[in-house]
Amino acid sequence: MTLSKLFLAVGFVTFWSTSAQALTIDVSQYDGSAYGNGQGVFEGFEVHGAVHGEGEVANGFSTAVGTFSTLGGVGTGGTVSGLPGNSGSMLALREGNVFGRENVSPNGGSWFLDSNDTWGLNWDVALAGGKLFTKLIFTVSDASDVGGFLRISTGGQNHEVRTGGKLSNGNVQLVTIDFGAPTNSATIALANYSSLGGNNPVRNDGFSIDGVQIAAVPLPPSILLLGGALFGLGFVSYRRRRVLV
Repeated sequence: MTLSKLFLAVGFVTFWSTSAQALTIDVSQYDGSAYGNGQGVFEGFEVHGAVHGEGEVANGFSTAVGTFSTLGGVGTGGTVSGLPGNSGSMLALREGNVFGRENVSPNGGSWFLDSNDTWGLNWDVALAGGKLFTKLIFTVSDASDVGGFLRISTGGQNHEVRTGGKLSNGNVQLVTIDFGAPTNSATIALANYSSLGGNNPVRNDGFSIDGVQIAAVPLPPSILLLGGALFGLGFVSYRRRRVLV
């Protein structure tokens, strides 16, 4: 491996990283069709529901797509009172139909992760082994139908799910977040506020998320070339030191 090839690899890496697009958040009415590419890491909460059953989950609830925690606030709505032993202070695994929230994906499934009438949820996105990803897709059900304004935030970007009147009971939104460049972690907040663009959190306008799909991305050839170059230089340096000794 020559130095010229090493510099070429570094140039490729620099171009790849600096030419990345900006982060974008897109929210649209879900039409019931399949989404994603059918590959990557999928989380539909079916396994968790089968293992844990219906009820609250502790903060730092671990899944195949990262961990989830409540943003705070104690819910007191019908969602909370309808489940024996539910304190309304944590997120909850639910099944069936809960005031318009129900399974969206996979087809034939029954489980989803519910905000449990709290202020909302915080999602620390990560894949096993620190795998890189650029985009994720998931659904949000029954958002902003009572009076809250649900805001999705990540990487300094915000997207208001509701910008006008209340949404319909049981509405389903398809959320696509494109990070613009490969990353191995992200933090996403889904939070209810009392007004559009406001800062006062509200409870008891529950929502749920389901059908998370994240496609891990392979390292670009430039990274692999750079790794080979560095290894080659290190090996040559080691051989030279042995000869000189």
